Amino acid sequence: MDICDICEGGCFVSKTSIHINSRIYSKLDISIQDLISLDKFRMDSDEGDDVVMLMEHDQLLKLTTLLLHQEEPLMEAIKSEPERIKYLKECNAAHDKVVSLLEDGENASKKFDGDEKMTEIIKEIQEYIKYGVNFSLQSIRNCSLRVSCIDKIKTHFDSLVTEIEDLDPETAEGISKLRLLAKETSLYKQCMKEYAKKCQGSTARALSKAWSMVIKQEGIKFNELVERTKNKMGFEGEFESLEDAQKLQVYNSIIEESGRSAMPKLEILKGGVGIAVLVVSAGLMVWDIFTAEHKVEALLNSSLTAFKDIGAFAVQMAVDGAVMEALADAELGVLYVSMAAFVAGTVVGLVFSAVAGAVIDLILGSGGKTVPSSVDNLKYHTAKMPDGMALAFQIAHDGY
Repeated sequence: MDICDICEGGCFVSKTSIHINSRIYSKLDISIQDLISLDKFRMDSDEGDDVVMLMEHDQLLKLTTLLLHQEEPLMEAIKSEPERIKYLKECNAAHDKVVSLLEDGENASKKFDGDEKMTEIIKEIQEYIKYGVNFSLQSIRNCSLRVSCIDKIKTHFDSLVTEIEDLDPETAEGISKLRLLAKETSLYKQCMKEYAKKCQGSTARALSKAWSMVIKQEGIKFNELVERTKNKMGFEGEFESLEDAQKLQVYNSIIEESGRSAMPKLEILKGGVGIAVLVVSAGLMVWDIFTAEHKVEALLNSSLTAFKDIGAFAVQMAVDGAVMEALADAELGVLYVSMAAFVAGTVVGLVFSAVAGAVIDLILGSGGKTVPSSVDNLKYHTAKMPDGMALAFQIAHDGY
């Protein structure tokens, strides 16, 4: 093992870049042999055995349809008729936008079919879309946030197709641009593949468990973790002022440092609309890593159980409930509840908030430094959300 230059010799750095601080090492009850075994586990477990990627068009259509059929009945948990209507619209939008995106991908493949120069990049785009859809359907239980993510993928897809159509593959300049675009698209795909496979699976989560324990023991907040990593990478200014490509590098660095996944290098990415969906995806994965040992879902479950018969309730009610037993300041409490509500769904589940995508963009875009200035519009309803990951597993193995 090498000495960590961040902690000035205060921790060990394994070959997978996990930092174990020696000052709190004994408190975590982790032996050297445990760490060696963990490193071996990382090397032997490239893919989570509890997560499957559905790469066939019909499989993804089946998954989004099953989610719709299980999400629609949850409207019974919503007492307000206008909000029930909003929720049903979100459910249908989450389904319809996936169907539309997959069809657009198929049409693009048909359009460039037979063009040898375009074959490889179209294949990369198709796979990138499908990994993005897998991530959205399996890792995001909140349908409002899922709509936002699918919209970002669709915007990126449209921009890639437009760039391809504007190229002249018969000229030297066109060939050069096509090669660069193909490299960028391959990186987009590789990143999204890692997010989709390693964000929610228990096997993948085990890879970063020890690192998450250390972060909790050190009392580091989410925004402090992001800020520390930003400074280490030499980026100046506030995180929220960085280019999206830089934000993505910061989040990917945390993912890799934690041991959760080895991320591709992104120096050639130029940013733009394509980066937006990756920033959100990477940020959600970092959030999952960060909160792994904070037991946020269990705390929320305890807090929300008391509110299950109330109907719509504001996030502040949850902040004032059991969550506050573990979170010292109210502002961080709002952050935790908002993020967990949209991302994990929790054991009880938080099924609807009309501003999900905007809130997540705000939080992750600032590196966790900015939380909603007002919680008046953050209304939730409790219900158990369908598990897209479990449904995907059934489709892959049993055909459902």
